[in-house]
Amino acid sequence: MVPPFDFLDSMMWGIAASGILVGIAALRLPYKASSDSIEEKGKGLSKGLAIPIGITGFYLFMTGIAISFLWPFTFSGGVYNVLFGGSASLAGLVLLSISAALFLGHGLQASSYFALVVGLYLVVDAYSILSYKLTSNPTLSTLLYLAPAAALIFSVPATHVDNKWLRWLFAIFAFLFAAAWLYFGYSASTGHLKPPS
Repeated sequence: MVPPFDFLDSMMWGIAASGILVGIAALRLPYKASSDSIEEKGKGLSKGLAIPIGITGFYLFMTGIAISFLWPFTFSGGVYNVLFGGSASLAGLVLLSISAALFLGHGLQASSYFALVVGLYLVVDAYSILSYKLTSNPTLSTLLYLAPAAALIFSVPATHVDNKWLRWLFAIFAFLFAAAWLYFGYSASTGHLKPPS
């Protein structure tokens, strides 16, 4: 069996990439919330962003499913399989729904409802991490789960109100969680790549 950190590291980088891609989409796409559509001039960019968002979503979904089925964290009694597998697979599905909407030229409001539910799921995960001290640094891990949760939850007003400041605020949330996960991914990767002494 593949050691769990082999795909956990890349999952962290994928989460960071998703924040960057979604933040760019929020800032660059000419989206009209009132009609739940992307203006004609943004259709090319919409399809261009749909591809990397979809690839990232597919990867997170597949690795989340792999954790759920392979159950690699047996030492914990399954707690970390639920924590990592569930959040990754659901986040992957959100990204896939955004990707499909962007590629097909549909609106983003329906995806935001799904994102809201996944955001609430991440809040429950964050609460559990802190309550049960599931990691070596539960406060940091809780914040790492709350950061994308905030963006997911905030996607509802960002896609329902024609207000550029709401979209900017959503993009800031996305870039902040991307930065947090980039740091976390860097720390995990350098720790796992350190040769044994």
